[in-house]
Amino acid sequence: MRMLIGIIAVLVLGARVTSKGQANSPPIIDMHLHAHSLSQYGGGMPNCSNDQEIVYPGADPREPFSLGRLKTCASPMPAAASDELLMKESLAALERHNIFAVTTGPLVNVRAWRAAATDRIIPAHAFGDPGSPDVEEFRRLVNNRELAVFAEVSPQYEGVALGHSRWEPYYALAEELDIPVGVHLGEGPPGAPYGPMPGYRARLTTPLQLEEVLIRHPRLRLYVMHYGSPLVDEMIAVLFSHPQVYVDIAGNNWAHPRPHFYGQLKRLVDAGFVKRIMWGSDQLVWPRAIEVAIETIQNAPFLTEEQKRDIFYNNAAHFLRLTDEEVARHHWK
Repeated sequence: MRMLIGIIAVLVLGARVTSKGQANSPPIIDMHLHAHSLSQYGGGMPNCSNDQEIVYPGADPREPFSLGRLKTCASPMPAAASDELLMKESLAALERHNIFAVTTGPLVNVRAWRAAATDRIIPAHAFGDPGSPDVEEFRRLVNNRELAVFAEVSPQYEGVALGHSRWEPYYALAEELDIPVGVHLGEGPPGAPYGPMPGYRARLTTPLQLEEVLIRHPRLRLYVMHYGSPLVDEMIAVLFSHPQVYVDIAGNNWAHPRPHFYGQLKRLVDAGFVKRIMWGSDQLVWPRAIEVAIETIQNAPFLTEEQKRDIFYNNAAHFLRLTDEEVARHHWK
């Protein structure tokens, strides 16, 4: 009888079963989901790529700027048809793949998404954006449990360094309250300075700009979104010198040519930092991006199954300091 009870316990613990009799997926943490609106993207044009076979053909400066002609692929992903469907389809993907997502965007949007999927949305908001709350309002939002992460902090789009003195009160607050900070370092849209983001500067991709911030705030929990792509060697230098720093691979795992992304990811893994790489989708208004971003890691030929689980879940659970109870709940969703 004892043996039978033990076997039953192993079966129950080893295969979580839904009401439909299907085993749930192992949990994933998305460190980089957006609760945005189609209006933020000109109504939602298609974007590359379902297959990640992407080409950047260049532009003739005599012709009018057109973002759609700067990046081409055979199989673009459609945007959601409406803001309502954007939220519905994105949350359905979270449920389908057992994803718990750090979700950033306008506060009104984040609140709506969280109300619709309370257990799966980890609320986030960026400091430094035009119209974003001041320091004391951020403190209030954290104390009211309306915010758990400060992200996506992206002054690169305004041409301002992350080490600028104007961000000091926010870094100090994050350190004081032990709130993680996610910062954008990497590519913007192709031709960003000539189109929707005239302030964007590629030179502000450098991860080295973070050194003085990290030294001034040694207890700051900080992760670099897009791992400072394409400046992977600089990112490796920062990871080596500052062991508290993590990175996410969001966006790069679907919006860039897959061989290019694999080469960058393998550099980080080969350099010994696989325990500090976190998965993310960077889903904006193209819900299919979530699935492509998952498939890219699932199909990575150089990653072991253990490394994939670290990237999908374990590393982020450690970085976010999830409790044993929270981890157990994620595995039983």
